[in-house]
Amino acid sequence: MKPLTVDHTRPVSPAVTALGLATLAFVLLPLPFIVVYSLSKNSYALLSSDGLTLEWFRNFFANDRFMAALRNSLMISAITTIVALAIAVPTAIVAVRHRFPGRDLLMALISAPILVPGVISGTAALSFVARTGIGPGFWPITVAMICFTLPLVLRPLVANLSGLSPDLEKAARNLGASPMAAFWKVTAPQLAPGLVAGGTFAFVEAMDNFSITVFLTNINTTTLPVEAYSYIRDIDDPTVAAMATLLILMSVGVVFAIEWLLGLDSFLDPSHG
Repeated sequence: MKPLTVDHTRPVSPAVTALGLATLAFVLLPLPFIVVYSLSKNSYALLSSDGLTLEWFRNFFANDRFMAALRNSLMISAITTIVALAIAVPTAIVAVRHRFPGRDLLMALISAPILVPGVISGTAALSFVARTGIGPGFWPITVAMICFTLPLVLRPLVANLSGLSPDLEKAARNLGASPMAAFWKVTAPQLAPGLVAGGTFAFVEAMDNFSITVFLTNINTTTLPVEAYSYIRDIDDPTVAAMATLLILMSVGVVFAIEWLLGLDSFLDPSHG
């Protein structure tokens, strides 16, 4: 099957450009308000005549429950990313390079989690751990995140692999390389855009998922989004805004790192990696 190509030089109509800019403004406009509120000395006002403060950032780092939730979220995200990539890479190879009965059904089943609302997935996961006696906690959350993020990891890898010619790997094998050596030395380096894109999607989704993790947390294990919701429900101050500002800075850092390592064009269009 011939991979689809995108003509990046094709002109875009002014109406589409205006719609894109309006959508971008709608998405990004709340961010400056969150940053300003996180620096406000007045916990009930966006802007304070008393100036700016870092008190709410100190409050975030001094809160033991926030720190425990942050550690849990980082560990869950790291494990989810590694395991999802380990599963997605061979799955993408089989799906792209081989044809077998049930292939389309397999891809549909793997993609199913992103088609089901998170609340339903979370309820189903809670029902499963309750009926089996496992109970909610760290590992149930991690397994649920792996299942949920696997399609997000698989899609860019399939797109990336579809844009690569298998002839290069065949040439390496004809020159004496083993199948594994040919894959690692020829194909794997070209999968970098798909790996980075899929890994980023998995890490970010596992880090900020609320709709599923809220059903699987308990008194001993909670995640950052769930802890932030619990905090802001009981206490009205900019501490959660300070947390959000830190996450915004982390996201900006990730974007710059991707641009430096791969380039955003390769990240956004892995089929041309």
